[in-house]
Formats: sequence, C-alpha cells, structure tokens
Amino acid sequence: MSLLALVLAAQASVATQLPPAPVRLWTVRWQKQLVEPVSLEWKARESGGPAVDATTGRLVVGTRDGWLRAYSAEGELAWELRAGGRFEAPPRIEGDAVYAGSSDGFLYAVDLGSGQLRWKYDAQEEVGTTPAVAAGLVVAMTLQDTLVAVDAKTGAWRWHHRREQREGFTIHGAAAPVVAGPVVYGAWSDGHVAALDLLTGTVQWERLVAPKGDFTDVDALRVQGGRLFAAAYSGAVYALDAKTGQQAWEVKTPAPSRLALGAGLLVAVTNTQVLGIAPADGAVRWTLPLDGAPAGEPVVLNGRAAVPNGGGLLWIDTRQGRVLRVFDPGTGVSASPGWVGSRLYVLSNGGDLLALDLS
Repeated sequence: MSLLALVLAAQASVATQLPPAPVRLWTVRWQKQLVEPVSLEWKARESGGPAVDATTGRLVVGTRDGWLRAYSAEGELAWELRAGGRFEAPPRIEGDAVYAGSSDGFLYAVDLGSGQLRWKYDAQEEVGTTPAVAAGLVVAMTLQDTLVAVDAKTGAWRWHHRREQREGFTIHGAAAPVVAGPVVYGAWSDGHVAALDLLTGTVQWERLVAPKGDFTDVDALRVQGGRLFAAAYSGAVYALDAKTGQQAWEVKTPAPSRLALGAGLLVAVTNTQVLGIAPADGAVRWTLPLDGAPAGEPVVLNGRAAVPNGGGLLWIDTRQGRVLRVFDPGTGVSASPGWVGSRLYVLSNGGDLLALDLS
C-alpha cells in the first residue's frame, strides 16, 4: 500500500471516531440590546423575562432598569413605559392588556396595543411575581407575603390575604399564584400553601408543606389535573389534592426547586440536578446532574425543557433526561423564556433580548 493510501486510510479512521455534530435546535433571528451596561455592577442579572401574545405575536418584557417594552415578532419597538423600580418576573398578557408588578410596589395595567397606562395599584410592597388573571381579577403575590386581588379593569382593591413572615432568614422571591376554575392558590415564605376563593379571598384550605428549619419558603406552584404541585426550599416537591390539600406524594430534592409541566412530565430544577417526575404517582423517571443554581421557571415545549440556570439556557430531552445543547448569549440566562409556536424569546443577563426560531 502506498504512503498516500495509508494517510487517507488513517484520516478516514479518525473521521469515524469524531463525535456526532451537535443537534441544531434553533436559529437566532434577531437580537436587541435593552439595558446599557452599568459600570461597577458586580454581576448583572435579568429575571424579568418576556411574555408573548399568541394572537398578535407581540412580546412584552420588563428589565432591571425599570423599563417595560413591547416588540413585534420582527423585533420592532412598539412602545415603552418607565416604572419606578425593576421588573423581576415576566408580565402577564390577557386580552388587550398587560399586567406587570415592579419592585416600586406598584402593579401596572398597560394597553397591549398602545402602551398607555390604564391604572396602577399601590400594593405598598414589592410585586416580584407574574400576576394571574381570571374572572375579571388580577391576583399577585408580593415579596412580603401578601396575596392581593384587584379589579382587572379599574385596579380597585377587591381582597387580600397575608401571612406574617417568619423571624430569621427568608429567600428573596416568591411563588407566583396559580388559578384553576374558581380557586386561586398561593404559597408563603413560612411554608404554607393555601387555596382561596378567587372572588372573595376566603381560605378553603391551607397546608404546611415545609418542615421546620432555617428556610421554609415555597418556591414554585403548578396546578393540573386536580393536583397542585409545590416545591419547598427545604428540599421536596409535593403533590396535593387541589380540592382538599391532602398530600398525594412527596419527592425529596436538593433545594431550591423550579417547576414546569409538559409532555406528561413534571420537571423539577434544583441547584444540583434536574428531575423528571411522573405527575400521577411521583415516580422519578430520570435525574440529570446540574451545575448552577436554578433561576427563572423552566418551560417544556416539543418534548424538550428549556431551563435557565444563570450560566445559560439548557435544552433537555424530557424523554431521556439528557442535555442536548446549551444556549449562552455570552452573559448567561436567568430569566424565564417566553414562547409561542416555534418562536422562543430569551432575555440575557446582559440585557439583550433574543428571538430564536426553533428547529
């Protein structure tokens, strides 16, 4: 065999040993810088995140500099509104209105089309969660443990339910309220979860899901199929009967946890691993080691989980529990992504908004 033939044979052998090409999951369609870098800022972190209107394709995003902005699907600025504080959670789009809470203590209602302020409600406490909207009410949880409901059209107070925070340490942040039918569910930093009548705020049941300890915060709530799922900072995911509050199952996890439902799976993201849990019985179908603390809420779409963990956006195959790709725009991702159809929107920690077309 000639020397040339030997070289070609060796190259062919090496080529067959190369790892497969990475799976193509997205194409970056456009990118906008929303927040200017701040000198001497220790570590930039955006937790606001985008919300997308499924009808018009318009997206709305709030950022740490106090701006709430709306863009078209092509990335054209539609309007912007300045609040008195930062936005720490994605807004809620309902009909022709946008509802968003700010660290300035106000809950804002804005016209989706024009950006005109309709009203703002003074909660007198930081509103750092995504509001729930149902039955003509907007319900939001403050970071000081007050669940408040206001009229969606006028912003007039309707009811509130408060639990006093425990003495000692609590974790910054709160679980966003969730609604199922005539009931709204809330979670408090003292470890309690409660079901309340949506219209009156009357407590139907409450349950302590976190054991006594240094940290008892309940970090996340999800409701589906007559079950309420709660993640406690003390290290467990619980499934409760949505009508009675009785516990159906419990899965011990490292703390803290973020939750997402989709593809017949409950995805729990902790500071050391991601778990795929069967919602019916709590069976753990797979676990995946994770480097980095959970940040915003994950989302499940097309059989994949998009998980922000500060360092980037992890794409996880929910059937096998393996990482497919990591999307890092250079500054990491902490905010929950927003999506509609095959378009995903990501807000980076550096304040860049990116539109990704999914493969």
